Amino acid sequence: MKHNKFFRFGGTVTAAVMLLSQVAAMPGSAAAPAPKDIDACDYVLETDGKKVERGTPVEFSTSELGVPAGAVVKEIWIDISVDTSKSLPTMPAFGYYAPGCGEYDWYSDGLWMQTPSAQAVVSFPVSEEYTMPAKFQIQCWGEEGESLDFFTLNAVGACVEGGTSNDPDIGMVTRKGDVDLSKSVDKDDVTDLVNYLTQEKAIESAANADLDASKQLNAIDLTLLKRGILDGSLNPQVQNNDETAMEFVKHIKLGWNLGNTLDSQGYYSEKNQSASAYETSWGNPNTTKAMIDAVKAAGFNTVRIPVSWGVKMDANYQISKEWMDRVQQVVNYVIDNDMYCILNIHHDNTDYDYNTKTHHYPDFPYFYPDSAHYDQSEKFVTAVWTQVSDRFENYDNHLIFETLNEPRLVGNQQHEWWIDTNSADCQDALNCVNKLNAAALSSIRKSGGNNAKRFVLMPTYSASPDAQNLAAYQIPNDDHIMAEIHAYRPYKFALANDGTGVSTFNEATDKGELIEMFNNLKSKFLNNGVPVIIDEFGAMNRDNEDQRAAWVKCYLELADSYGIPCVWWDNNLFSGTGEQFGLLNRGTLQIQYPKIMAAMVEATKNRGQ
Repeated sequence: MKHNKFFRFGGTVTAAVMLLSQVAAMPGSAAAPAPKDIDACDYVLETDGKKVERGTPVEFSTSELGVPAGAVVKEIWIDISVDTSKSLPTMPAFGYYAPGCGEYDWYSDGLWMQTPSAQAVVSFPVSEEYTMPAKFQIQCWGEEGESLDFFTLNAVGACVEGGTSNDPDIGMVTRKGDVDLSKSVDKDDVTDLVNYLTQEKAIESAANADLDASKQLNAIDLTLLKRGILDGSLNPQVQNNDETAMEFVKHIKLGWNLGNTLDSQGYYSEKNQSASAYETSWGNPNTTKAMIDAVKAAGFNTVRIPVSWGVKMDANYQISKEWMDRVQQVVNYVIDNDMYCILNIHHDNTDYDYNTKTHHYPDFPYFYPDSAHYDQSEKFVTAVWTQVSDRFENYDNHLIFETLNEPRLVGNQQHEWWIDTNSADCQDALNCVNKLNAAALSSIRKSGGNNAKRFVLMPTYSASPDAQNLAAYQIPNDDHIMAEIHAYRPYKFALANDGTGVSTFNEATDKGELIEMFNNLKSKFLNNGVPVIIDEFGAMNRDNEDQRAAWVKCYLELADSYGIPCVWWDNNLFSGTGEQFGLLNRGTLQIQYPKIMAAMVEATKNRGQ
């Protein structure tokens, strides 16, 4: 489906005098950031509830925070309290004078909080190119009557390079004990760690060597490494995954999408941003473990993590290590919660930049399912899955790969979403989708380890359940394959955002459309031993919670009768004119529509046993 982009300054160089007009033009849609602990900063200044009024900047110096001269500030954090009674958004922002950074020599950053928490800690990354000087400003922006008049500033914090309060970044674990990244743990790893400890020689993976998880390497890690080699615990056997996909899918109870987050791309014109800037570039906060904990507490046992990769690659199709580490960190939030995780390629189905209205091929990797672009597309898809498979090789079957998201002829006015079987272009696209699915699967399987039998989701053209899309889908000879479908049905109730939408669900008439869809899925897939996961579904908010609760109960009970699990699309959007599929408010960590959630839990109570 098409998802809206929401503006965030995200480290862009912006003139302070232009901020107010830019804020006025922003769609009010981004949610408040998840709570953070400002004590994690290296230096903190308590401000005794200082009032920051709209349009009036408050100046601070790094020395006030206790930052020593010469220290490089990486982030500024502010702890604020806001008045939620007026249900108005606010925009905390900061900036500083940085010669050469733009027309006005002013660097600024901000976050529009549409549904603010009463208290929140907001972090602002400092530009690596334009380092922060001794003085900086914190501001409250917006328009009278449309945003808050002020916020209360409780504290300001700074994180610096080489700081002691935050854990040092030694990377992500790929295989414990595999110091030299050889995919085995042996005496060579011991030699490398000894050389590092005694001669300060560089090693390939400090994270894999940190066996006691202390964020530093010492003799304890060396002892644990030797012990793990002797007892074999650091070279575990490949999982004995003998379940078929039809058996496995019964474990999936109810799923939730982390939408418009790791799939956010920023803009092509702003490549080489930080992982955090990409993640928040469409208006959602950085993902936290607390968010995933809240998802599980609500009743979900599966999280789908949509991810875009193209703008995070270099010219050689290598994914940024920072980005891969961040994706793995969020995956770990899910896996460590004993939940199932779906990881995919998302929003990489075009090189079109909606910001600049231009195409950027071949500067940016992407895929497009037609013969004219097939070689490029296969190169991109196999590059992603080779690297992702390598990073996640040791994860067990709680991690599911999804080859592609809604592969389609993006921008084709006639056939982007609807297939005409008499069209040569459509037949070509259907064939290319099958070939790209097969190429992705091949890359995953040949990577070895647990990927040899990992469960893999593969979509139809545009992930549609329409009859012509199902008919063209080629089922691989692989008993660890599942079909991926997206189904916002009935369309006018669930998805239409063009003035034709309806707010009432009529089960007597609408249920028939759902039954027809499920019967088609049964005929194509279930009868042939291939399970189906509908990993995007939902109904837009039209101020009709009771109707949506009735709809979701009907939908999920039908799905369960066919043995098909479903995953709610959540983009954290609750207001405005966009596609409002928000369910869990990521600012408050509360379910915004409890009747819908209760209906979902009730309808799936017999799944996942």
